[in-house]
Amino acid sequence: MDTKEVKEDLDRLENLIKMINFDYNQYFAGNKQYPPLVYEREANKLIRKYNITQLTNTTLRFRFNNLVARYVTFREKWKRKMMEFEGVKKAVPKKVIANKNKPFYQKELDKIPDKYDKTKVVDLIESKIDNFKSKGYNNVDVNIELNEGKIKLKVRPK
Repeated sequence: MDTKEVKEDLDRLENLIKMINFDYNQYFAGNKQYPPLVYEREANKLIRKYNITQLTNTTLRFRFNNLVARYVTFREKWKRKMMEFEGVKKAVPKKVIANKNKPFYQKELDKIPDKYDKTKVVDLIESKIDNFKSKGYNNVDVNIELNEGKIKLKVRPK
């Protein structure tokens, strides 16, 4: 991949993030009628493009990762503000409160006999989930199998 093209795309992504943030601030202030969905689509398209292709230039990869981290942080902020703006309150079901400290993959962990050290497995699962989330995958599937006394772990995006 041409480094000049990548630099231009990263500059474009940085400008898109600034424009999206400005437009959301204008929208929440009541100066705009609609949120900046077109810009968001374009930013998501650029992020997907470089998540799929490996950037071999470490400087460009570092800049890309920082831009994605900034974008994700802003996106969470916009989502919270949008809920407040629309008057939506999150209702937490009682079942979620009861299972608050249990991970979503608890059923898979229960397949492992007590003689095994589950903390190492949990650490490995968490690191793999974090890795997928840093690549932009929000939904991850965890599957644990026991085969001849050995634990086989499969963590993949949905």
